[in-house]
Amino acid sequence: GVDGGPGGTRQPIVWGKKYRLTDVQLVLQDFLNALNIPLGSKVGQPGYGTKAWGFIFEPNTADVQFQLENEIFRVASQDPRIILNSIKAFPKENGILTEVELAVNPFNQAQVVSVFFNRATTTATFI
Repeated sequence: GVDGGPGGTRQPIVWGKKYRLTDVQLVLQDFLNALNIPLGSKVGQPGYGTKAWGFIFEPNTADVQFQLENEIFRVASQDPRIILNSIKAFPKENGILTEVELAVNPFNQAQVVSVFFNRATTTATFI
């Protein structure tokens, strides 16, 4: 039917239209996916992804935290649906915790999203 499946007698068949592109959770998941994909590893999109994982394994200095914040800013700025307000990085056991204050266009409701870069599993997750 209408939400996420093929159409019926009154609704046309629209394949692949299960989610709206402006859905907040979808935008956040896309952002997290970009943080988990190494830069240049997505076929046909060499600018997609991040080089943040190179900073995660460096000594935790103010310069490395600044470079990580800039990299997260670069990744977020590639998605026109994300309005970025601030980024803060903190050392945490077995990784780095980042707090990203952002809003999703067109909703424009600011929220803080905590992303943990785990060195052991080499994955970024929301916490």
